[in-house]
Amino acid sequence: MKTIWQGGVLFLMAMLLLPGQVLGAAKKPATMAELAMYSGADRQQILEEGAKKEGKLTFYTSGILKQAVNPVVESFKKKYPYIKVDIWRASSMELISRSTEEFRAGRQQFDAMEGTQTNMLVIQQVGIVQPFTSPNLAQMEDEAKTAAPGGGVLAVAFRSSGIGFGYNTKMLGKDQLPKTYQDLLDPKWKGKLAIAGSDTGVNWLSAIYRNVGEDLLKKIANLGYPVHMVSGQALLDMIVNGEYAASPTIFDSHVFGSKKRGAPVAWVPLEPVRVNVGQIALAKQAPHPCAALLFADFELSRESGEIHRGVGYDSFRKDVAPVLDQRYKRYFGKDTMEAVREEHALFDKLFVKK
Repeated sequence: MKTIWQGGVLFLMAMLLLPGQVLGAAKKPATMAELAMYSGADRQQILEEGAKKEGKLTFYTSGILKQAVNPVVESFKKKYPYIKVDIWRASSMELISRSTEEFRAGRQQFDAMEGTQTNMLVIQQVGIVQPFTSPNLAQMEDEAKTAAPGGGVLAVAFRSSGIGFGYNTKMLGKDQLPKTYQDLLDPKWKGKLAIAGSDTGVNWLSAIYRNVGEDLLKKIANLGYPVHMVSGQALLDMIVNGEYAASPTIFDSHVFGSKKRGAPVAWVPLEPVRVNVGQIALAKQAPHPCAALLFADFELSRESGEIHRGVGYDSFRKDVAPVLDQRYKRYFGKDTMEAVREEHALFDKLFVKK
């Protein structure tokens, strides 16, 4: 006759020796939340099988399509030819508005989103994003990761570019260039400079406001430089065409791309340089969760890092070399919405609603 102890030992041995039969097979991830945090050995297989069934990815981005977004997407599609990628490109504020409206209506349309600091701050506060993990996180710099409270990341920065002084080389010589923000007060710039009135201009203001002071901003604003409510890239195109000689609100990566196409432009930093970072985040209610996770993995891969480096962006991957001519003191901005709202209000007050 078996004792209670003997029966317990037999039951314990059965649990250890036959886990699949006694306890049941390990649960496979099914929901977006489970998939996003899954790190089992069969993760890649599960995601690929799921993505084949989904067949699609919807990607929202504020990136420049021709310069960086399209090359990355095309490489992703070569690796996963069974995934159709729909891209919606808009400004950061348009991305915020559309994604927030969709989320609150319970019909989230995007799977993955690429945006800058302000963009990501808002959608994280609204609760739109899904914490996730990726095999590539180990290769990303610590400062690139926005940690999620319960584990994983809310967003990861994968590229960066700086706002500085972009100019037409046919209209300005190197001996005429400013070296500091204070040099923008020189009367010689009257009629030659313009400022981008988009988020690019606000971010430029933030570098001066937080590191030099409001007094200098007021003096620059009093000079009456024209403000165009366009992106930094659109203003650079105006400089290329000779409408203005220069602007202090131009991205180094945009100048890099324009120079490769033969445009007579160059760029110098005014330190500290306000740096914008491209970050990847995933939708909490992603219609195509497997495709979304595969895309996040790819965006954080070395292949993607080299693509971005090739068009003038620095990568946050440890194994991708920096763009050598972009060495400058960087300023990433305040990481609160209160600070962002303050900077927008100050820009409107000084440069727009005068």
